[in-house]
Amino acid sequence: MSDTAEEFLDRIFEHIGSLNPDKYSYASWKYANRPTGEGVGQSPKAVDVDTMVDCILNVEAYADNVRFVEGCEILQKDSDTEFTYIQRMSLPLLGKVQTVLHIADYGEMNGYRVVAWNQDDERTMALDKKNGFRTEYNLGGWLLKEDAVAYALSSCPVKKDVGSIKFAIMTKGADTTASQVVQQNIDAMVAWSERS
Repeated sequence: MSDTAEEFLDRIFEHIGSLNPDKYSYASWKYANRPTGEGVGQSPKAVDVDTMVDCILNVEAYADNVRFVEGCEILQKDSDTEFTYIQRMSLPLLGKVQTVLHIADYGEMNGYRVVAWNQDDERTMALDKKNGFRTEYNLGGWLLKEDAVAYALSSCPVKKDVGSIKFAIMTKGADTTASQVVQQNIDAMVAWSERS
């Protein structure tokens, strides 16, 4: 596990205990003067953890199952549960976005099954911005129990790729809508796992 992923997960576990276990609940916080915050949401959901992990790691099927994802391409496979891939999305009003992520199943941590990712900065910056804006940072994770699903996220566009006005809208707007986006992602991933 990279230091970046480990430190992000530590911050998630600092906050996840404050969430209400009986209904969807969300917590957010600022980190390192970044232009967007970090956040984690959790819903009480009965899930098959192994099936859900299989869906999360099936990135090549995201385009058919995950909203706004246009496609994913695996670049480097360390194992079936750890690899690096390009993710390309098309977001309403904002346009195309692309990033290179390293994702891994980290097994059991603090009572959760954890699948998390962090950005491969060098490969992301090497992407051609003509194909969509790149992300300055992109961290996230799924934390799963048989009776709960949590999703955490922190990302931000590269400012020079989008310009100052759009950057301000995307960073302030992202924090405003983060709780809703996290809840939608949880519901969508649970629905996919139930279809599988």
